[in-house]
Amino acid sequence: MGRSRVWVETTRTGQTRLTVPAGARRRIVYPTGLQTPCVSCASAGRDTQGLPREGEGSEALCIPCWRTRTDAARRRRLAAERRAAALEASLVVDEVPVCAACGGEEPSPGCWLCGWSWLAQVRADHEHVQALEAAAVEARFAQLAQRAEAEQRVAELAGWVQRLQVTVSAYAAGAGRGRAVELLADLLARDAAARAGRRGRPSRLARVAAVLAVDSDWRTGRRALPGRERSAQLAGCTARTVTDCWARAEALGWATRTHHGRRLSLAERTELGRCNDRAQFDLAAVHHGDPAVRAPYIPVALLVLDDLLQHALVLLAAAQDDLDALIARISGVVDHAALARRAQLRHAVAAARDTLLTDVEAIATRQIETGIFFPPRLASQGEYLSSCLSRGFGCPPSITRPMSGDPSRGEGGASRSTTRGSGGAHRVARPRTGQGACANPRGPRPRPGWHGWAYPLARAVQRALEWLEGVPLPRVAATLGARLGPAWTVETLLDTIDRARGGRELLTAPDRPLGYLRSLLDAALTGKHEPPHPARLHDEHRQAAQDTRRRDVVDQATAATTARNTTRAEWAVREQARQDERSGPGHGRHAALAAARAAGRGDHTAARTIAATATMPKPRTDEDWPHTAQPGQGIPPGGLDR
Repeated sequence: MGRSRVWVETTRTGQTRLTVPAGARRRIVYPTGLQTPCVSCASAGRDTQGLPREGEGSEALCIPCWRTRTDAARRRRLAAERRAAALEASLVVDEVPVCAACGGEEPSPGCWLCGWSWLAQVRADHEHVQALEAAAVEARFAQLAQRAEAEQRVAELAGWVQRLQVTVSAYAAGAGRGRAVELLADLLARDAAARAGRRGRPSRLARVAAVLAVDSDWRTGRRALPGRERSAQLAGCTARTVTDCWARAEALGWATRTHHGRRLSLAERTELGRCNDRAQFDLAAVHHGDPAVRAPYIPVALLVLDDLLQHALVLLAAAQDDLDALIARISGVVDHAALARRAQLRHAVAAARDTLLTDVEAIATRQIETGIFFPPRLASQGEYLSSCLSRGFGCPPSITRPMSGDPSRGEGGASRSTTRGSGGAHRVARPRTGQGACANPRGPRPRPGWHGWAYPLARAVQRALEWLEGVPLPRVAATLGARLGPAWTVETLLDTIDRARGGRELLTAPDRPLGYLRSLLDAALTGKHEPPHPARLHDEHRQAAQDTRRRDVVDQATAATTARNTTRAEWAVREQARQDERSGPGHGRHAALAAARAAGRGDHTAARTIAATATMPKPRTDEDWPHTAQPGQGIPPGGLDR
């Protein structure tokens, strides 16, 4: 085993390198194994070993050289195949395809080869037909959805036009549904009073406020929720303008926002079927204003409503044209009933507009002269609401009087008691009627949160406790709803009461059953035992206990802070006295030293006397002050140095 010789040579550039003669080996020669150099590497001057890849007699190649040659051969073969295929495709004449098995031109069900291909083609055709039918059905559903949306749009605009027409016609006839005119006139009067000048662009406040007034409840002027986008479309402006006009109406005190609009959650959108929740407004009652101030703006309000009506007619005509075009595109037919309804609506709107434009001045003059904005209904005295503050009701409420059996009241319900203590009889201008109406009627009270689960629990408790059978069910439900939660059952409630009472029996006939039930619930929910389910009374009791503990801690901290401040104040007083003593003549120090000497001698009586005398405030006399030279006394005896 040896190594080949290595030669050193210098190139013409001055560099020195190692060289090996041709055929010399750089590797260690092993006694076993195949020692064959790679042909390609040897020609390149590299000493690598290889193997004859194609048998004896073939060239020996290392792995990299063998892979390189194999890849090059594969690429050459593929290129040749592509050239041959292209040449064959260019020379092949169009021939009728035949089956390789049966030789037939058409697929035959009896052939094992073309029969299956025929079925595959039929299956592919069937799937394609199904896809086309599904696409057609989907397109049809999309067209029907577009038609439904267009019809809904037409119905909404038709309802809005009809509402405007009814408002204008009702006010011209003196009916109650014309209240929106008075509301809009009130806003115009407030805006004119608050405006400092007439400069600037025309405001859209009147049209946006007219949409609010018409959309509100015509009886009270409340619950107006037209929506921002809908108001912008009906008033012919942008959504930003609607927001600014709403803010202006709120600043004038004409509108009050009772519910803020918001974007609904996923659960709310799924349940309600809409994405947003509209804002709700309550408009100012017209009876709070001055009719004489509002009267000059009534014709202007009527003209604003006429502008809204004309704009709504334009929107309705455009929506109807879109609907007709959509119906024609989907090969539909407009029914005769829809055409008749359109003609009737247009005729009613035209008649209302003619009445409005004709009677604007007459209505304004009558309102100014008489001041009667709410004409009385032609009804009997028993049905007439003389103290009602709205324009009237389409259907008067039923009048029922409780028969209390009080001898001081007659059949009409008015009191027959003496008027001596009240300063005389009632005034004729304000007679006492059979039924009064509240000046500020309240809306229906919302149901409490326990309404859904408290009533079944109250029925079960009444069946379990016999002494609760005579108590009204709403009172028992309110008592349980104010203290428990929806997870409670009658068995859990009775077990909790028994555990809190420690096995003692309940009363069989308490004097106050509802009060006894309250005491049992309070004792069970505020005792030492934890209730098995969440209870409102237990949470309130625990919160009250925490508040009490927190208040006690705060009181203790306040007392400690006060004591600390008092101690610091005493220390400050002592320090100030000490500083005054040091800066003064030193009477306190002398007295303390004298008392200490007397105590050291054993004369404690003298020491106590000196200390008591030193602690008493000593009045300042003239002897305590230094002597001051007076004019005319001459030079002091000791000279000027004194």
